[in-house]
This record gives sequence, C-alpha cells and structure tokens, in this order.
Amino acid sequence: MLLEKANQLLADNRLKEAEFHFKTLLKTDPNNGNALFGLGRIALRLERFDAAVYLLQRACEHLPNMLEPLHALADAFNGVNSPADALTVLEYAKSIASHNPEPHYYLAQHYLTYGELDKAHTTFAQALSIGLYPVTAYILYELVQLGRFDEQHNYISNLHHLLTQTNNLRLKMVCYYALAKSYDKLNDIEQAANYYILANKLQFQLTDFKTAQLVEFYEHIKQYHPVELFQSDHSSFTATLTPVFIIGMPRSGSTLLEQIIATHSEFATIGEDSTISRDVVPFIEHKTKLPYPECLSALTPSVIMQAREIYTLKLKHAKSIRAFMINKLPANYQSLGLIKLLYPNAKFIDMQRGFDATAWSVFSNYFGENEPYFCSLPEFKTYYSLYQNLMQHWHRAFSDSIFTLQYEQLVNQPKETLQHVFNFLGCEYEAGCLDFYKSKQPVSTLSKGAVRKPINTKATEHYKRFEATLHNLLNEPQTN
Repeated sequence: MLLEKANQLLADNRLKEAEFHFKTLLKTDPNNGNALFGLGRIALRLERFDAAVYLLQRACEHLPNMLEPLHALADAFNGVNSPADALTVLEYAKSIASHNPEPHYYLAQHYLTYGELDKAHTTFAQALSIGLYPVTAYILYELVQLGRFDEQHNYISNLHHLLTQTNNLRLKMVCYYALAKSYDKLNDIEQAANYYILANKLQFQLTDFKTAQLVEFYEHIKQYHPVELFQSDHSSFTATLTPVFIIGMPRSGSTLLEQIIATHSEFATIGEDSTISRDVVPFIEHKTKLPYPECLSALTPSVIMQAREIYTLKLKHAKSIRAFMINKLPANYQSLGLIKLLYPNAKFIDMQRGFDATAWSVFSNYFGENEPYFCSLPEFKTYYSLYQNLMQHWHRAFSDSIFTLQYEQLVNQPKETLQHVFNFLGCEYEAGCLDFYKSKQPVSTLSKGAVRKPINTKATEHYKRFEATLHNLLNEPQTN
C-alpha cells in the first residue's frame, strides 16, 4: 500500500512526498528494490545524476529481471557523462530480453544520440521484426525519420496495420506523424498534408491551456525587467568563463548552430539545459517570497550571487569546461533579463528563421510535450508574436549582448556568417567548425539525425511544397 502511494505521488510529480514514502519503506526494508528504483527516478528528474547512479545500481541488484531500472540506470550514466557505461547497461538489457522490442528501442536511441546512425537503423529494424507492441509506433516513427526507404520498400503498411490494432490516442498520433513523414518523403504532398493535420489535431486534444493565456505573463516579464534595471555599473563583475545562450523558436536551427560552435577549441555545450527556470527561479522566489517575475524587484547582491552559483555549479559538472559554455534551450529567451543580471558578461544568439519555414517545421514534427503552439498553427502564430515582442524589449535593454542570426544566412554563407558570430563572441573563427558533423557528441533533439551531415540548404525550401496548406491553417480561427 505504501509503495503504491509513493509511486502515485511520483506519477503526480509530488517529488518530496514521494521521496518521504520511499525512504519510509527503506527504513523497514533497506533492500527494497522498488523503493530504491523510486528514489533513483526522483534523483533523475532532479538531475542529481551521481545519486541516481548509486540508487539505480542498487535497485537493479534487487530487481534483476526488470527492464525499467536498467533503462533508468543508462539515463543516469549518460547524465554523469559515462556513455560507455550506459551502452553496457543497454546491451545487457537487450541480452536478457531479446524477444522484447523495448530494450532494442532504447539501445537504438542511444546509438542515434551518439551519431551511430547505421547501428541505430539496424537495431530499430530488429525491434520491428519482433512483433506488434505499444513501442512499435515509436520504432516506426524513428525508422521513418531516418529516411532509408523508397516507394517499393517503406513502412506505410506497417503503420496502417498498427492503426487498426490500437485505440490509444497517443499511439495513433505517433503513427499519423510517421505516415505524414513517409508520404512527405515519397512526394505525395496531399496525403502528407492530410496526415500532418490529423496528427496535430490529435495532439491538440491533449493540451490543457491556450497560448493566449501566456500574454499576461509576458507582460509581467517586461514590467519587472525595466530597461533601467540593466544600466547599473558592472565593472566590478569578474568571471573566468562566458555563458553563451542560443535562443529563439523551436526548429530555427539552434541545434545546428550549437554543434558548429561547440566544435571550436574554446567552446563546450551543456545542451538544452533548464537550470535557470527549473532551479534558479524557484530559489529566488523562495528567498524573496515573491513569484516570478515579481521577485526580480526584490533582488539583493547576496541573492544574485547565490543564484549565480546554482548555474555556475551546473557548468562545473559539464563533461568539458571551456572559456565559453553554451546552453541551447530555445525557451531561455524568456529568462534573458534574469540571466543578464546573474552574468553581465553573458552572450545571447537569437536564432531566427523565416516565419513560414519555422511554422511548418514545428507543425510537421512530433514534439513529446503537449504544448498548443507545437500542434496548432494559429497557436504558434500567437506564440511567435509573444517571442518577437519580448525580444524587442531585451534589445532595448541590452542590445549589445544579443546577436540575431538568420538560419538561411548560416546555411547559404556558413564561413562568412560564422566569422561574424565568433567576432561577436570575442574569439577567432576556426575552419574545423564546419566539420561538426563528424563529432560524436550527444544530440537528443529532433535534429539528431540531420546534424550528422555536412551543412546544406535542403531544409530552406521544403515548406514551400505545403505553402497552400500552411496559409489555410494559419488563418483558421483559434479553438476556444
């Protein structure tokens, strides 16, 4: 009963309460594998990866035939920058459940993350051959994303068959996205558009708010970040590294830029990191007893210093530490003012792409998060407007710290564009940056396959094949 309650609390993301119940179980049974697994999952969610490794290793010892703790342990090893250990765990999981496609799927995802595309494709294909399971929808989606099919040999019949076998809304949605991608690659534009629309309509049903509800929050961000706030003298501030934030809309080329500049000898990346919103903001709210962004009005030098240390500690745990540390979470654009207060030397690269191209790329890709602007073009139009408006405010406040980079310019004139980027950042361009695709650095975003290829212009015109559908959808009334 206590274990059931603890797991439910964890499912509801009530982590402190869940942790208390799991620890209570361990007091009477120190080797309770399920309680150790629960604590390990909590440590993972909080990105306490060292603790997660310890707890999940113990959990696996006491739950030797369970796959979930092994998969979680692999995530923890990746969190402490030990991909070789993660691979060992995933290969072991596959060996003890060779007739289950799930461990094949997780192993293939590992290969995909580290740029082993051939191994990923082979392992996904092996998983598909095992039979029909809930994970099959995701396996098919990844195989379609890899794009190694043609009119004679493809996954369309598999996807249609799976659709007849499930009533699960999310699995149907994933199948629709995969069918849309399949028809897209096979140049059946009408069918592709139909399935993109079906997929997005299903996902929109899973959302629980509307983008317009964010308007007041964005107005408060501007209200509590007045331009005067950033006119203080920061000459006494010193730092041994420069935080670099790549921001913007999703699908604007941020992963491509990150991989390029992370190849530079003076740069390292922590990927899409949410420490600012997940850890720094709650800390400031706690210290000031005010909600964000109102808490910015009560900041003191002491609170700023302590908040800065939270993010600095995150950087210190990175696999590599360089003079320039990249964070490429696009949504960090909402926190630029706070970041600038913490790090007066921070640099921001606003990655922009033509609106139509960005909108269609968002609409035609499956995001795991059920946010309305990911699955409705009118909602995305509202979100894009909020972003542009907020960026104008940041430019008024500290424009010298922001570099606006056009995706189209980057792929058409990479060397010249990168020279401007590095000049803004204060270092020299290195020719080796254009060999970024040879790197085996982990990439877990939707672009994880695309960034394993040399820079090219293929994506710049893709949306135009769907231009009529795009504009019709953009002009649809928003659902109340």
